[in-house]
Amino acid sequence: MSGLDTSRFVVFDVSAFPVVTVNNDAIVTGYGKRWASEMDALIALGNPFAIVYRGAISDESAEDYAQRGQWLVRNRAVVARLCRVLVVVEPDERLREQARVRGRVMAKAFGVPHRAVATVEEAADILFYRVRDAGPTGSP
Repeated sequence: MSGLDTSRFVVFDVSAFPVVTVNNDAIVTGYGKRWASEMDALIALGNPFAIVYRGAISDESAEDYAQRGQWLVRNRAVVARLCRVLVVVEPDERLREQARVRGRVMAKAFGVPHRAVATVEEAADILFYRVRDAGPTGSP
C-alpha cells in the first residue's frame, strides 16, 4: 500500500493508489473542506497519483467550487508535479464534451493533463500509461 490510511478518506477512494477515485456520494454541499484536507494528505505523501471521476460533476455548490479552486491555486506547483492525469468517465456524449471543455481550462490553469472518456476501459488504458510512466516525483 501507499502509506495512506484509507479509513481517513471519504471524498477520495485511495484503496487502489496511485489511482484515486472520487466518491460521487461525497460530493454534497460543504464537501470542499474535506476535499482540501484529503488533497493535503495525498500531496504530503509525495508520490505521483491520478484522479478519476466516474461521471461529470455538475451540481457542485459555488462555495465548494471556490474553496477547491483556492486550494488548487495555492498548491498549483505540487499538484502539477504529482497529479499525472485527471480522467472523467462520462458515458453521455453531451456531458462528456462539457467535461472536456472544462478540463482544457483546468489543464491550462493547473498543469494537470485532463481526459474525458466514455468508458472505464478507456480510462484504465490512460491510467495504466500515466501511472506506469510516472517514475519518481522529479520525472515527467
